[in-house]
Amino acid sequence: MAVEAAIPRQNLQIAFSAGVYDIDAIKLAAYRFADRVSVQIDLIGEDVSCVLTALTSKTDLETIGAHFRNEVIDQDLRKRVAKETESVRNLILSLAFSKTGLQQA
Repeated sequence: MAVEAAIPRQNLQIAFSAGVYDIDAIKLAAYRFADRVSVQIDLIGEDVSCVLTALTSKTDLETIGAHFRNEVIDQDLRKRVAKETESVRNLILSLAFSKTGLQQA
């Protein structure tokens, strides 16, 4: 029998503009926090809504929420930098592998 009703859950809702933040960056941030909170992600109009639910009663959701927002920004910037530098990275890799002798002429 489930005892979930006996444990009060804390929730915190955070909204991100879908025009500003990449949904995959939000998902990556949610994954990084999976050991502390569960995250329900929904698209509501032009916003991505995240409901953080504490996994334990000792979780400080306000602090976790602040760290979660920072992680979303970090993940979003990582994705943008990776996209902007993709051609340079591919060029470097192709040059590195072209000098290994692994390819036959």
